[in-house]
Amino acid sequence: MNLTKSILFAGVLLTAGSTTVFAQSGNVKKAKSNFTKFEELKAANTAALGKGNLTSAQEAIDAAIVHEKTQNDPEAWAVYSLVYANIASLDKNVEAANKAIEGIKKATELDADKKNEANIKAAGQTLGQFRFNEGVAAWDKQDYPTAYKEFSGALDYLPGDTTLTYYSGLAAVQNKDYDNAIARYKALVPVKDYSAHKSIMVDLPKLYLSKQDTAAALASAAEAAAAYPNDNAAVVQNIELNLITGNEAKVVSDIEAQIAKDASNKSLHYYLGLAYSTSRQAEKALESYKKALEIDPNYLEANTNAAVVIMNSGRDELIALNDNKSLQPKDYNAKVAALKEKIGRALPYLQKSVEADPKNVDALRNLKNFYDFMQDEAKSTETQAKIDAIK
Repeated sequence: MNLTKSILFAGVLLTAGSTTVFAQSGNVKKAKSNFTKFEELKAANTAALGKGNLTSAQEAIDAAIVHEKTQNDPEAWAVYSLVYANIASLDKNVEAANKAIEGIKKATELDADKKNEANIKAAGQTLGQFRFNEGVAAWDKQDYPTAYKEFSGALDYLPGDTTLTYYSGLAAVQNKDYDNAIARYKALVPVKDYSAHKSIMVDLPKLYLSKQDTAAALASAAEAAAAYPNDNAAVVQNIELNLITGNEAKVVSDIEAQIAKDASNKSLHYYLGLAYSTSRQAEKALESYKKALEIDPNYLEANTNAAVVIMNSGRDELIALNDNKSLQPKDYNAKVAALKEKIGRALPYLQKSVEADPKNVDALRNLKNFYDFMQDEAKSTETQAKIDAIK
């Protein structure tokens, strides 16, 4: 993923300090004047042309913050933070960024009457932009721990910025730092107009599952499905999680409602089959699997499960026959023959499963079980040989 580098901020405001212009130190005035010229060129997208002005501002403000008359002047420190934040941004200079951080801290401590608040905030915005760009550079190098650190650091100066919040969440995901990833994503859940809101809602349950927090994953999946009822990914995820956690009876109506909107979605018919299978409605399950196969005859899972439904039904009948001691051999044999015919319906599905994935051991074992029941020793031996070859 390439992360954009275009967060825009408001222009810097150089407001008057607590003293009048006439009482100001010469170095603070010089720094402000040169920085204003730099800002004008920066606003015209020609910041490089103003580099000389920025250097002059740097020299003047460095002198101001150590002079006895201005070393505790909040305006001097506010300008200091502005100058060094812009040097950091222009030159990708970490040392300058650290000085800007120092300047913001000192200016904030000294600015009791908040007259330099706008300049301090502007310095923070520029520093946030610098750390954002550092995060992007780290992301491009796949250095995700550093990317997370920089994006999170930028949030210190740009609290609530949706792009930074999302990117820091993405970096946390890459670090498998699921706690921080969840915290960032949850912060964006209320921001419904954010461009990545749907992706965040759909991905959040997966993050909870990574922490094995099934209850939170279910709640989050339900919230995503409610927020985006026409989105297949959100709705199907909610269905899957409910099936995994044994809530198949509850989810049947949800699946049927989704099928009404998207009848050509083979997965939905398959999920409905799973729900019916789990709730022991074999015939309904088989019909759902068949509908999935009408859409995609080579659908491995639907073929496998259709065969399993048929064979399990036959197994249950065979157990009942074997338990019935009152049956005469002739009647028993007749019923077994009828049962073999019934179970024979599974063969096309079993064969399709093997065709779809010839090295699928489970599919081959199901086929072998079928031949064993049918007492087809040759086919059973042949299938076992295929299983052995895979091992």
